[in-house]
Amino acid sequence: MILDEGDHVTLAVRHKTTIAYSNPVVDAHNELRMSPVDTGLQRVLSHTIAVSPNTPITTHRDHFGNQVAHFNLLEPHNSMEIITHSTVETTNAISCGPESAPSPFSYQDRWLEFLQWSPGVPELAAYGSLEIPRRISMDMDDIEFGHGLNEMARYFFDTFRYDPDVTHVHSSPTTLFEHGGGVCQDLAHAMIGVLRLAGIPSRYVSGYIFDPAQDDIGEHLRGAAATHAWVQAWHEGFGWMGVDPTNKKLVDWQYVRTAIGRDYFDVPPNRGTFRGQANQSISVAVDINLVV
Repeated sequence: MILDEGDHVTLAVRHKTTIAYSNPVVDAHNELRMSPVDTGLQRVLSHTIAVSPNTPITTHRDHFGNQVAHFNLLEPHNSMEIITHSTVETTNAISCGPESAPSPFSYQDRWLEFLQWSPGVPELAAYGSLEIPRRISMDMDDIEFGHGLNEMARYFFDTFRYDPDVTHVHSSPTTLFEHGGGVCQDLAHAMIGVLRLAGIPSRYVSGYIFDPAQDDIGEHLRGAAATHAWVQAWHEGFGWMGVDPTNKKLVDWQYVRTAIGRDYFDVPPNRGTFRGQANQSISVAVDINLVV
């Protein structure tokens, strides 16, 4: 599928999460960050959330502007199912440009929290030891900056294998560096570390990626069967620019954003607690299709 820059595409996303407990649990309280929001690069046409057992759902916006759904399941239950349906119009572009209203503050002040180390992106000497072909900086013009991000994504793709058996959700980028592999969360965290070390505001993006390869024809994208993660880096001329080190590419129409934060721990798709003596198993399935 060949699109011109700025063309629009409509994508339909179905995200199903099933949680099973070894014994009945009570007082389950959950927050979901599975809801796309309108941005300069996407427009939400429809969105629904269904929870089983059935329960009222409330929503609010968090500090980063993400839409958060909240629900409680107080009665005993052995399992929980969460299904979201979203229809989103996306744009074939990596950025929607700088802020619409000029700010009197420097980017260091505006984006301070995306320049500092965070729980998922701790300070590590390894960020500076990576042999990245082009070390990008805020002194670059927008074109060179974009080329630098693209080369960095390719470096991570070529250097670290995609391996879901090496890391876990609480892993530090140290694990990626030590074992040479990880998943999209690990690659995003490591790339953010390199960017923050260079003084470039960068943030973690959670969402979905559409895989256009059908019936094993064409190169499949990594991370398309579940929630995906990528990076946004700030440039004064371009604004927030999306880059995906897991798939060695800049962000385009194939991406649907659900949440942004300093790192994964600001934006987990599902975060919750329950009361009871039980182990839990979680299965996730994501289907995303082109609407024609």
